[in-house]
Amino acid sequence: MRTRLFAALAGSILAAGLLTACATPAVSGASPDPGVADAAPAWQVGAGWLDGGKTIALVTWGSSSCDPTVGKVAVTDGMLVVSLREPEPGPCTDDLVARPLEIGTPRGVEPVDGARVRVSLGDATAEVDLDAYAGGPIEEFRPSAAWVGDRTIALRTWGSSTCPPVVEDTRSESPASVVVRFAVPDADQMCTADMAPQLTIVQLDPGADVNRDATLSFGVLDAEGAVPIR
Repeated sequence: MRTRLFAALAGSILAAGLLTACATPAVSGASPDPGVADAAPAWQVGAGWLDGGKTIALVTWGSSSCDPTVGKVAVTDGMLVVSLREPEPGPCTDDLVARPLEIGTPRGVEPVDGARVRVSLGDATAEVDLDAYAGGPIEEFRPSAAWVGDRTIALRTWGSSTCPPVVEDTRSESPASVVVRFAVPDADQMCTADMAPQLTIVQLDPGADVNRDATLSFGVLDAEGAVPIR
């Protein structure tokens, strides 16, 4: 009953608009997020297990108005190889943001064993070690979250496919807890009446002190509704 109540709550939050690992080319393991003084200037990629290991969040950093899309996904010599497609030609804003994508975990990749992931976009290539998934299964419509950078979290929730949630505020209540509040949409905003997975980036402040095994809550602290960040 608790899970059903939480799923319903998550869906209603999303419908209202309240609705891991990092890498640089040729470097394995974790590296700082963009903007850190000693971060490598090369292309960065993040990855994390979502939905109990059924899917993988991929995050690249670049222009907020020129998002890449997923092209080919294959498992080659034990490595998960993902080719991204360039965005359509056109002007791009001169900013640097985390841009999330999601792929289904393919056959030949076992979350409990971890994975080596190679991501390419045009001439840029990056590899990242995806640690073994140590969490349990995630029930349908329940949110999940994964670290995809030192202070960057990929959050998978459910709601209308035409009304993605927008993060209004993120705060760290303690090293063990992150609280996210979503913006309330305009009263005249129209949303389709469907229930689809949505991927949102949660960015922590540079000075935030958060443990890697912290939990994420929506709007208020709620031990029953907290989502583990894997």
